[in-house]
Amino acid sequence: MKAPLSWRLFKLSVGLAAVGSSATQVAAQISFAFTFNGDGVGFNDPTNGAVRQAALHAAAAELARLLPVARPVTITFLVNSDSKDNTTLASAGSAAVGSEPGFSPTVVQQKIITGVDANGDDPDGEITWNFFHNWALGENVANDAFDFRSTAMHEIMHALGFINAISKTGQGLLDLPMSQPNLWKIFDLFIVDTSGNRLVRPDFTFNSSLISALTGGSSLFFNGPNAVAANGGRPVVLYSPTTWEDGSSGGSHTDDATYTGSLALLMNAASDTGLGPRTISALELGILQDLGYQFTNSGSAVFSYLSNLSVRSRAGTGAQTLIMGFVTRNGIKPLLIRGIGPTLGDFGVDNPLANPVLSVISNSGAQVASNDDWLPTLTSAFAQVGAFALRAGSLDAAISTMVPANSYTAQVAGVGGTTGVALVELYDMAAPVSATGPRLVNVSARTQVGTGADILIAGFTIGGSGPRTLLIRAVGPTLSNFGVDGALTDPRIELYRDSTKLDENDDWVPATVTPVATSVGAFPLPVGSRDAALVVTLQPASYTVQVSGANSGTGVALIEIYDVL
Repeated sequence: MKAPLSWRLFKLSVGLAAVGSSATQVAAQISFAFTFNGDGVGFNDPTNGAVRQAALHAAAAELARLLPVARPVTITFLVNSDSKDNTTLASAGSAAVGSEPGFSPTVVQQKIITGVDANGDDPDGEITWNFFHNWALGENVANDAFDFRSTAMHEIMHALGFINAISKTGQGLLDLPMSQPNLWKIFDLFIVDTSGNRLVRPDFTFNSSLISALTGGSSLFFNGPNAVAANGGRPVVLYSPTTWEDGSSGGSHTDDATYTGSLALLMNAASDTGLGPRTISALELGILQDLGYQFTNSGSAVFSYLSNLSVRSRAGTGAQTLIMGFVTRNGIKPLLIRGIGPTLGDFGVDNPLANPVLSVISNSGAQVASNDDWLPTLTSAFAQVGAFALRAGSLDAAISTMVPANSYTAQVAGVGGTTGVALVELYDMAAPVSATGPRLVNVSARTQVGTGADILIAGFTIGGSGPRTLLIRAVGPTLSNFGVDGALTDPRIELYRDSTKLDENDDWVPATVTPVATSVGAFPLPVGSRDAALVVTLQPASYTVQVSGANSGTGVALIEIYDVL
């Protein structure tokens, strides 16, 4: 007998009755807390309930052991029971974070990767178990019974983000026509057809020409770089039966016609009776890494990284929009981005921008995320990354998002044409554990540089352990070669740690800077130009770069900070 392992998308409701709550603690960093719903049935059956609960705890502990993540976290599940005469063994899921078009993590996924709980007191995920079937709850599994542990690990993996949002008609979570930008799971970012074409475009619309691939039979693939590398350079085949199956079609499972016998995978779409997979294959680990997970056993004992960056300058609208550029590499990177105006006044900053609006734009021009007034649900995210608190009810802007490796801009403008001093901040919400993990590698900002309080100030933090080498440039006169009017003719860089000046430069030195700039892909500076640049090796700490004009000059300048890999 073979039965499908199902999943479902849902919004958790408040006030669900629950009976019997317990948690399991494991040696790995993930712990699970289960609340068992239903009086006297299923997991609360007076005869079999205790052993069923113990079996779920054991499955969760085994999964946690296989996933040594970077920080301790407890994931909560509401667990339901039924007994229906159908082929579904169990179903599970976790709601998407966010309500705007884009690629969203699940609540469970975000909590494990970033430590931020988007669900408050509500459960992070939900599991429904079908006790109509014959279950083997222990280590030994008879040929006529289904493997409870394998199935439970499979279902929890769906909540971890091994799940898509594509419907039969090419719609996402917002239930909009395929021609309109929609909300998708991060998993959907990596689903392609046999020719490598993405089903969901970078502008978050479904590629209508690929609708037939959803029921094409082995015509969907997962092409994340880590999964492809683990699969010998080939994308992973996903389950796409010729007849649509709610809960299984659309790519949320690996293909059980491809990965069979000793090669059967935990995330196959269906399970036979008898002992099932109880481990996570290299292919599935690669998929999890593409979804943003980092595992501590792949890290380095000594590794440092750029962890947050900020730029303070005058901002307005149009040409006066404050723009920070940044580049991420090596996979999905969870970020907190803030555009601060009103709260700067609490720190004594004169003329703060009264009402900033923040937008994040990819290099293709697609808007990844936007915010006008920040939401209190982000308070825990601020605390988690060490950002200063925002005044309740302030008109500052903030966004929590997860973005694939790419180049982006974070743009801060004034609502209603207003101008003032603004601070744009970028925080890494998941510290990389190795140089091969997702990370920030470059940040830049172009703005008007004045004198006194209107000089350009950029801050950055190096996290982790061990030294980090950076290239820091203040480009002024060379901007004229790119058609920028009013460029600062002679910029000057000063590097500080707290109030101590560590280094400075007025006119850059080619012998020191050129080879490093070439290695990080920075555009060349003409020999003899009055641009400024430093190559520095720094220990983990917070630093400030000040850009001003020599002899009190003013004009447009570009500040750049490159991580020298």
